Amino acid sequence: MSRDFLICIPTYGKRIRRQLILGRLLNSMLILPKKQFRVLVVNVNVPYDSKVTESINKVIANFRRHSPIIQITQYDVDFLRDVLIKNGFGGIVDHIGLKEFANSRNIMLFVAKCLGVKIVLMIDDDEIVEDKNLVKKAREFIGKKVMGQKLYGKTGYYINENGSPYMIQQSPKKRKLWLKETYINEAIKSSITKKTRLNKTTIGLGGIMVLHEKLFSRVPFDPNITKGEDVDYVINARQFGFQFLLDKELKIKHLPPKKHIKYWYKLRQDIFRFIYEREKLKYFNKIDLKSLEPYPAIFLKDDLEYRAVITSINYAQRALKRKNYSFYKESFRNVEILYKDAKMHAAINAPRYFEFQKQWINLMNFIETSKELKNHFARFE
Repeated sequence: MSRDFLICIPTYGKRIRRQLILGRLLNSMLILPKKQFRVLVVNVNVPYDSKVTESINKVIANFRRHSPIIQITQYDVDFLRDVLIKNGFGGIVDHIGLKEFANSRNIMLFVAKCLGVKIVLMIDDDEIVEDKNLVKKAREFIGKKVMGQKLYGKTGYYINENGSPYMIQQSPKKRKLWLKETYINEAIKSSITKKTRLNKTTIGLGGIMVLHEKLFSRVPFDPNITKGEDVDYVINARQFGFQFLLDKELKIKHLPPKKHIKYWYKLRQDIFRFIYEREKLKYFNKIDLKSLEPYPAIFLKDDLEYRAVITSINYAQRALKRKNYSFYKESFRNVEILYKDAKMHAAINAPRYFEFQKQWINLMNFIETSKELKNHFARFE
């Protein structure tokens, strides 16, 4: 069994449907070579629920015959937090948890460090593996010199249910100033259509991302970004001197369940995200905005507010015509949030990432010497 390679899967197991989705992924992973990796399933449910834990254990039980598989819950996070507080890391524990994507991904990296893992492959539970060589391809080039620099981080890309690597642009007329899917597609296309296998990228996809211990021991996911933590991670890695590439041979099928999330809420998440990212770039001296073209640069320029306001107003007007007063109200509220809450959140938290990153390095060094943490997670061996 290879102990240096860990596949990390976050799952939102409280819903029965989500547990079925996790089971679908694990069944698809049976095509991968046996005993070549371990699997970490992170149960992203707070507070701790023993029934959910037992239910997920039933889902993963059959896979255990194929490869070692373990589950992390809020119980383990609480234990980790207690150990950190006892050892003088109380200032960082507020950012150690399972709420928000960035935090749950950091928990994966904590456990990987405790287990002595060298390479982490992140996969989301709403995906299926179709390539029996996925682990082999994930390992390739990691730790090797590429383009004159050792490669410690790379991403792949998603294939949708129609077999395409590109996202469908929703409502292009309504969102003419907020065509996020279109620009993401441009970024993907610019990498996967090149003749070379490994290419520079401005994006990362958390559901198919490979990180080496040399990278994740120094660069954490940013706990203050509420969405787009994967794209943000690529930017963070570059700021701290790491190369991050897209491997066009590394791909996975993405079959997300349908979510009935109103667009005003999605837009609000994007507003917080891009206002925050733009503010953080002011403190990054190794990242030029042009190097992030076409995405996410399009949403990090001076006209970000204009784009957000016009898009919000467009949706508010359409909601008013449909007499959907709730949607109308929330769309206009996005404008207020843009200039108040989002900017305040960014101004306060953007510079804090640097302090968090310093604490992260110290924390990772501590984990290497902590018998208490290693013994706790030894039950997963």
